[in-house]
Amino acid sequence: MKKKIKKSSVHHRKPLSHKIGAALLTYAKTQLVLMSVVTVVTWITLSKLGVQFALLLALITGSVSVIPIVGITTAAIIASGVAIFDTIRFLPNTSVLLEGFVVLTMYALLNIVIDYFLSPYLVGKSSGINPYALLFFVLIGTWFFGIWGALLTMPAVLVGRVISEHYNK
Repeated sequence: MKKKIKKSSVHHRKPLSHKIGAALLTYAKTQLVLMSVVTVVTWITLSKLGVQFALLLALITGSVSVIPIVGITTAAIIASGVAIFDTIRFLPNTSVLLEGFVVLTMYALLNIVIDYFLSPYLVGKSSGINPYALLFFVLIGTWFFGIWGALLTMPAVLVGRVISEHYNK
C-alpha cells in the first residue's frame, strides 16, 4: 500500500539555476531597452546637429553601448570621423576639427549619462537593487578588473543577489 503525500507538505521551490537564468534574462532585456534608448537619443542628436549618416551611426552606437567605456568610445571616434570628413558642414564658418570636437563632446555626455545614471537605474529598477549600490559595485569592479570588471559586475551582482536570496529562504 502506497502512502499518499499531501501536496501541501512538499515544499516546491524553483531550482537555483532557474532563478539565475531568470535574473540574467531580465538583465539582457534591460540591456536591449538601454540599447534602444541610446540608439534613438543618438539618432535625434546627430540628426539635429546635421551629421550625415545619423541613423547608421546611431545604430552602431546603440549596438556597442552595452560595452562600457570602450563601446561608446569606439562609436564616438567613428562619428567624429564622419563629422570631420563630411563635406557638408553642420556648423557653418567653423573648422572641421570643431565639428569633430562637438560630436566627441556629445558622445562624452552620452557616455556619462548611460554609464553613471541610465544603466544603473534601469538594471536596478528591473532587479530591485538600489541603482547607487549597482553604480558603486561597477566602479569597484572596473577599478580592480578594468573592462572585464565593467562588463561583468552587474550580472555578477544580480547572480550574487539571487544566490543570497535562495539560501536565505
